[in-house]
Amino acid sequence: MKEQFEILQRMQQDGYNVVTCGNCGDVVLLEIDDTIEEVQCPHCKEDMEYSDMPDLYTQSLNNK
Repeated sequence: MKEQFEILQRMQQDGYNVVTCGNCGDVVLLEIDDTIEEVQCPHCKEDMEYSDMPDLYTQSLNNK
């Protein structure tokens, strides 16, 4: 799991993130920048704030 988190960190440094939809839970790939606010899930088409889409992997999983 640690390797997955390290890959995700490198992706985030390059301006991408892997999140889950706050509505349907499916995985969503995003290109991120300082202006991202609202995102539409490509699976369920729900519009939501970027902050409502949690990262697929979080730092707490880094310890595993």
